[in-house]
Amino acid sequence: MRTRCPMCGYVFDPAELQCHTACPIGARCALTCCPQCGYQMPDLERSVGARWLRGLLGRLRPSGPASAPTLADLPPGRSAVVTDVEEIQGERLARLAQMGLLPGAEVRVLRRRPALIVEVDGMTLALDPAVAARIRVAS
Repeated sequence: MRTRCPMCGYVFDPAELQCHTACPIGARCALTCCPQCGYQMPDLERSVGARWLRGLLGRLRPSGPASAPTLADLPPGRSAVVTDVEEIQGERLARLAQMGLLPGAEVRVLRRRPALIVEVDGMTLALDPAVAARIRVAS
């Protein structure tokens, strides 16, 4: 099973990773570290807390297209929190991460025309509409 790092977009197989020798948890570690950038993410199959939270969120999240607005859907002046960055990989994903557009970041749409202008952590960014359509947000 291949995994894509949400920070840098690197695709790797977690089964091929060796545990870090400095890890004090050892065999009970429920984290997966990206071999390229070192970003740590929970192993959703081994982490009891992650499975519990995923089940809870699955029951709470309404289904349908209205439940998953994108950054491109927000009107000017509206703020939201980034929940997911879909189908963006490689250098573009790394650039978005450097600018602070990661899950959990608060963004505010300043203007939609002539380009989508957003504010993230005090920084003003202009985004391509195709990229903004792949950034899922929650109000």
